[in-house]
Amino acid sequence: MKKFRISLDLTGFGNLSGLGKEYIQMLQDGVIAASYVESWKTEDKDAILVAPAHTFLMMNKPVTVQFWLDPGSSGWYERLSQPLSHPYVLSRSWEAGRMWSDADDVQYSKEAMARLISGLLRRCRERVYLGIAELGESGYEGRGELLRAFQKVL
Repeated sequence: MKKFRISLDLTGFGNLSGLGKEYIQMLQDGVIAASYVESWKTEDKDAILVAPAHTFLMMNKPVTVQFWLDPGSSGWYERLSQPLSHPYVLSRSWEAGRMWSDADDVQYSKEAMARLISGLLRRCRERVYLGIAELGESGYEGRGELLRAFQKVL
């Protein structure tokens, strides 16, 4: 609650009456409120941040240069296997009774990767460097979708 109040103070909200009710409503809706406001605010402008792509996107801060490591990895596009909490099948927009297929998995994986890459590029002012390794984390040559996309473009 304290971080939530601080984040509203930082954004310039004047009247904070009913704040507790709004906070509880956000918790019930599953919204993460004011995550790590203090640490993001006090960053040194010349600092180097090492973070997973999604963590960086949640910060919503532009940077001059980005380094993308192992673009041949499947981690850039594969969704974690979560059969009991599948984010697409459990969403309100999913058609009741419809089965999840391999074609759905491929389609949504490509869409998720496109959103991830788009978000990263929008937060980069000058350059992106690719850290391409001969072998991936499992000891095999990287042949992921992101690396294939770069090979098509280049």
